[in-house]
Amino acid sequence: MASPLSDLDELVLKCRDEKAKSYIKEAVSCYKSGAFRSAIVSTWVAVSFDIIDKIRELSLAGDKEAEVQLKAFEKARDEGDISHSLKFEREMLMVCRDKLELISHLEFIDLARLQEDRNRCAHPSMTSDSQIFNPSAELARVHIRSAVEYLLQYPPVQGKSAMDILLKEVDSDYFPTNMDKALIVFKSSPLIKARESLVRNFLVVLLKKLLEINLDFSRMSKLIAAIKSVEELYKDIYNAVLEHKISSIFRSVDDKDLDVVFYVLRYFPDYWCFLDDAMRQKLNSYVLVKININHMDFLLNFEVLRKSALYRLDKVTIEELAKSKFFLMPEEVADKTIEFYVNSSSFEDSNKIAPILQRHSIEFSYDQIKKIMKGYKENSQIYSSHSVIGLLNCLRSNEKVNVEEFNSLINE
Repeated sequence: MASPLSDLDELVLKCRDEKAKSYIKEAVSCYKSGAFRSAIVSTWVAVSFDIIDKIRELSLAGDKEAEVQLKAFEKARDEGDISHSLKFEREMLMVCRDKLELISHLEFIDLARLQEDRNRCAHPSMTSDSQIFNPSAELARVHIRSAVEYLLQYPPVQGKSAMDILLKEVDSDYFPTNMDKALIVFKSSPLIKARESLVRNFLVVLLKKLLEINLDFSRMSKLIAAIKSVEELYKDIYNAVLEHKISSIFRSVDDKDLDVVFYVLRYFPDYWCFLDDAMRQKLNSYVLVKININHMDFLLNFEVLRKSALYRLDKVTIEELAKSKFFLMPEEVADKTIEFYVNSSSFEDSNKIAPILQRHSIEFSYDQIKKIMKGYKENSQIYSSHSVIGLLNCLRSNEKVNVEEFNSLINE
């Protein structure tokens, strides 16, 4: 059975910066030799160097707060101002937490304990008149792990700044609509080696953006590529967000705009499994009563909602069918449209439906064509309509019936 303890040598390899890595390697060597006080001191030195390097990188990238902090540090160093240097060291964790957002509040607590224990190890303070502070192996080990897991392994951008960078990337005109290409972009972004909180928040924002009304196809494709990239990089976090957040995210959509939820389900049908019973019931009721007919191509193939979709299709109106836009018309919708056509009770109805049939005439089966021709033969509202000749010419191009058969149907 594998040990639940983190391997110290693997923690060293996780470090991003070479200087921090060398100090942590020294801390691990001290730990292995039993010099636990030295291990804790070296760990804090690694953290200090890493924070200063991160501040320097952020400053070069244009972060105003980082510029302020770097100036204060360099001024104290150049002037040999010990008091200001000590003040900078005392406050650096608070700066990382509150101003640069490099660590969370919980991570701050553990790193502050490291700072406190480093002071107890490095200064000649006594726990009693004759006993100096002797940290345990477990304490030294947890500090090494905290330093790497919370700070040393990450790039210098986290929190709000990292989120802004990621969202700006996705909003760019040049962000790809292909997941593989999107992964290439993200591998050079703060999303690589990101904290769980950043990944979680980024995914939630992407999902909310995907539910925006009147989203154009290009932007939707970029968001889908970004979401699938997050799934590829952080599958466990992705599933956890869906389990705990997707129902509330869908629930935030106004009732009159619920069609957008079905656009999301079209591309991510597995999200249905993560919805709570109340949200599933709401979406099912919407399908029964109000769903846009354009979703039928998806719903009729989505097993959990197929029955409700068939019920809704049975109640569809000619006006709804006239506004429908399918790339390929589902067979059930075609049958319903043909049924309306052959039972037309007026020239107006037949002339409304004929253009729909013309758009999809090459998709119809032989039996469907025969049904249309039967209506042409028996219904004077079709036979005498001005749109029938155009429809017949379109049906003649259908490869499922040859010219001789088609002429025979007309002769009948």
